[in-house]
Amino acid sequence: MNLLFARFGVWIERRPLLRFVVAVLALLPAAFVLWHALAAELAAPATLLTDAVLRIWIPNVVEQTSLQGHDLLIVSTYGESGGRIMAAQNGVEPLVFAINTRLLSYSIPFYAALYCASPMRGGIDRFAWGMVILWLLLAVGLLAVATKDLMFGLGAVFLELPATPSPEAIALAYQFSTLLVPTLGPMLLWAYAARDSEAFLSLLGSSRRPAQSSD
Repeated sequence: MNLLFARFGVWIERRPLLRFVVAVLALLPAAFVLWHALAAELAAPATLLTDAVLRIWIPNVVEQTSLQGHDLLIVSTYGESGGRIMAAQNGVEPLVFAINTRLLSYSIPFYAALYCASPMRGGIDRFAWGMVILWLLLAVGLLAVATKDLMFGLGAVFLELPATPSPEAIALAYQFSTLLVPTLGPMLLWAYAARDSEAFLSLLGSSRRPAQSSD
């Protein structure tokens, strides 16, 4: 049995790509369990940035934001009464929009599993820079979702503001931020961080690999 394991170890050691895939598949469940438990904490930096941008960009529309669990709550300065959108005053309750940050933040455990499965130089520094970029992308995604929700919730009141993009631009930003960025972003960040690792180089054909020194 020991000999069998030893031969398997040698066999998989000579196949860095297969070793990488096995490691990613093994790490993904643990990464997503931690993400599920720490969703609010992992999304917090991006929600703080989202709050700052909304207050600067459309202060007359957003009263405040808060993070409750994994939901980003956006309290508007408008409410609804009798089917009409009006200023939230004189007994009119403000409209509150809830954004589930998990719809976007799953890029974080995906990136963590990819990164930890491919040992590389730079270690924690490269991982930290990747996380900073992911938080920035998450903030952009939250802004796109918030803009979409405000457009549908407030209608013409929101669309007629000078700072509001066109409905087509809002729809494009929403689709790009929710469908492409959470999956492609982690992969591109990992590819850049792991560009000199054995796992990444094994993905390249021999003609695409950096030339090896003869020394």
